[in-house]
Amino acid sequence: MNRKLAIKTLTASDLTLFEWQFRNRNAGNQKAINLNADVFTGTLFPSLPEIADARQGRLPIDLFIYGPGVAGEYNLQRKIVKHGTYKNWRLDGEFIFNPVDNNERFNSLQPNDFVIFEFIGDVFPTAAKALFLSREIVEDRNLHAYCAARVATSRMVAIRESELHDMISNATPVDAHPIYELMLSADLEDAVFNGEEGVSRLLSRPSGRRMSHIDLEQARERAGDTGMRGEDLVNVEFEKQVANGLLKGFEWVSSYNAISPFDFVITENSEEQVLLDVKTTKGEFSRRIHISVNELKAMATDSRRYDLYRVYELDDNCANLRISRDLRTFAISVLESLSDLTPGVSIDSISVPTDLLNFESAIELTIPDDLDEITG
Repeated sequence: MNRKLAIKTLTASDLTLFEWQFRNRNAGNQKAINLNADVFTGTLFPSLPEIADARQGRLPIDLFIYGPGVAGEYNLQRKIVKHGTYKNWRLDGEFIFNPVDNNERFNSLQPNDFVIFEFIGDVFPTAAKALFLSREIVEDRNLHAYCAARVATSRMVAIRESELHDMISNATPVDAHPIYELMLSADLEDAVFNGEEGVSRLLSRPSGRRMSHIDLEQARERAGDTGMRGEDLVNVEFEKQVANGLLKGFEWVSSYNAISPFDFVITENSEEQVLLDVKTTKGEFSRRIHISVNELKAMATDSRRYDLYRVYELDDNCANLRISRDLRTFAISVLESLSDLTPGVSIDSISVPTDLLNFESAIELTIPDDLDEITG
């Protein structure tokens, strides 16, 4: 389940969704933000036109607004609609008023400012996050400039999670900036595996918003989907290697045994068998790796070599791969340190920084458009 992210250039008519803007700009009576069809349905929700009639062209959403500047979360119930023969969908509903505790919040927005959207939902959106950026606010200026360069002459563009990460790395927004609300995936990814660092960062967020059961469940679903897609890519890579005589054979063990302490067994041309586990993230290579105690035991005690495949920057049908070979010594060391725990106390898994393991250079993984070309 890919994240559905987009940058939208705000027009004068888009700004009429805000009550103050509507009253103070002569920009028509639209009272909605256009969601350009070439991106909203052409890229993010391609199945939506087929189901639009069944929903009478109305999609209620839970809307979370952030910004401009460091202004935090503002939660409203709104809807996304498509009227009759209109080409575009619209974020619509009642006026958005300035909140009581910040009665000039949206007044600085102008045409050619930006909103970064994240739409939540698979076939159609059920919720959305909207981060508004104003060039008049100093905390937004670097991010605003990045968006201007990325969007160029377009009105709306879809972006990848890696682009959002690059935007933050290059613009270096202040710690309190709400754009970090759109970068929770790394912390959520860590938290669903009970990672202490991820949970700590979530608890210390400037917004202070609680994490709901739905948030965590969606993160678990994304992590499961990401893990399976990473294994798919490794499976395709092994099929290529077998077809090209680089590998004698392999078995995708986790595809039929979900509790196996390894994902694949490969047989090299030397007849040596190697166990390996695939650890996948959509994010950067440096995200922490979670290894179960059962995996550690297999690394330490099985007579066969045990390698770790780190798949990262996973996109639609491609990713990067780095391999750490023979984790026996590492696993023995960790298990020995865990043996000093209080009797009756056990640990299910550990979190490992990638720089603690020796990884080889990156390899690009891809799934061909025509899988038949693997075997010719």
